[in-house]
Order: sequence, then C-alpha cells, then structure tokens
Amino acid sequence: MSLPQELEEAIAQLCEGVSERELRQAAEELTKRYQTFKSHQTDLHRLVYLCTRMPATYAALCRVFQEFEVPESVLDCGAGPGTSIWALPECSLTLIERDPAFVKLGKELARGSKATWKTQSFLEYRERAEMILFSYSLNEIPPAKLSDVISHAHAQTENLITIIEPGTREGFERIRKIRMQLLGLGMSLLAPCPHHNSCPMTGSNWCHFSVRLPRTSLHRRIKKGALGYEDEKFSYLVASKRAFTPTGARILRHPIKKKGHLILDLCTNEGYKIESTTKFKKAKWGDLISKKE
Repeated sequence: MSLPQELEEAIAQLCEGVSERELRQAAEELTKRYQTFKSHQTDLHRLVYLCTRMPATYAALCRVFQEFEVPESVLDCGAGPGTSIWALPECSLTLIERDPAFVKLGKELARGSKATWKTQSFLEYRERAEMILFSYSLNEIPPAKLSDVISHAHAQTENLITIIEPGTREGFERIRKIRMQLLGLGMSLLAPCPHHNSCPMTGSNWCHFSVRLPRTSLHRRIKKGALGYEDEKFSYLVASKRAFTPTGARILRHPIKKKGHLILDLCTNEGYKIESTTKFKKAKWGDLISKKE
C-alpha cells in the first residue's frame, strides 16, 4: 500500500535542504526514543517520522479500514501529522494532536483537506463522533490511565472505537486489556476477533498482523535498507455499540503451503487451533474465513 503520490512528493519537498547524514542521525535518535516511549523532540525527528513511520502507519490504517464500513464522522485521537486524512475515505474528520509542530506539518501536507484540527491532549476532548480512532497513540498513556481513556472514548463515541497498536507483545497486551474492558461495557467486536469469548492467545502467542508497503528511495537511503519494501506488524481492535455476533475464523499466521493442502493457525470461537485444509488456497494472514465453506 503505497503512499499517495501527492503525499510522497510533499514529504520529499519538506526534506529538501536537509542532508541525508542529518536525516540518518535523526532516524537513529528517533528509534532510541521510541524504545523509551519518548516523543519527538526536534523538527528533524518529525521529518524522519514523515519519511519512515508515516508510510507504515498509513498502510496499517488502510488495511484495518478494509474490515468495516467507515462512518461519516471520525475523531482521531493523537493524530500526529494527520496520516488518517490520507487513509480514510471522505468523511467529517477531527484530528486531536497536542504537538503544534505536527499540527503545522499535517496542515502543510494536506492543504486541501477540510479536516478540523485541535491542538490539545486527547485526554480531555469533548467532541463526539460516530468513530473514535486511536492509531499508535495509546502507548503514550500511563498504564494506570488507560482504562479511563477507553471509558471516556466509550462515552463519547456514537458507535465505533478503533484501535491500532504496534504488533509487539506489549502492543497486543494493551489491545487484550481494552478488549476485555469494551466487552464489559457491552460493545460488540467487529474485527479481528471472530467471537466474544476469552482471548485464546497465551504464552508466546500474541495476535498481530502484517501489511507490506514499498519503501521510497529516500526511506531506503535514510534507513540504509537493501529491500525495496518493509512489513509493518500491527495489532488492532474494532468495537461497536451496535449488537453484532462475529463468526468465522481469523488466520493468525502466514498459511503454510503443503502438497495438496494448507496448514492454518486460526482463532475460532472454540479457541486457538492449527488445522489442515484443502480449501482457502488463496487465503492470507489476517483473512477472516468461513468455516462453512
């Protein structure tokens, strides 16, 4: 899932006049800051984010939005430089971002957008929308406050809460806790869970998915990457206030192809299963399949 050409060109233009050596150094610093859960400190860090993280976030958003019909009004909490502007279909979009420098970049990248920006922390928003979105933003919240953030989102949303987290064990653990809380609040799960039972992922297993995206030439040079693509791993959850009964089975790993059959890792309403099948020959990691087929 490539960035829109208009966005790619706008990012490249913003980076003009900055040496690749400076960008590479800022990329290394940014990686270290992510490891300690610290936010962006300098304008160079923000430029590197546009080059290296915005494409991956865009790809993950596009992949998740394929799972359901996006409503007409969306509130993006912790919007960064406004990646959701580019990934969402046309809708009434409000973006909340506390970093004024990111807000400025977001407005510059999407000059024709009708989205509304709010320069504030998303811990105290009062806006309502049909969907509240947290895209790679909840890791900035102290664990003790996470439950309050989700309760507030539940009170403010008219229907959907969508959460995307890094596809790490830590990211999935946040998803697992939020899943339990939203079920306790009476919400239904639209994706990726094919049931409302207890999550069967335990031990070294955690639920995450992957989307492949091409790297721009600038991205490859900054990260010194040999490959022309990267795979973004992510965990996610989509919950609705409207009653919904999920069905089917979710493929949790790349299918293993054997002669005449496939081996699938599945999440089902009967728990985690590894099954051999002669069906679903075109199935991919992350697909929802019907056990009746």
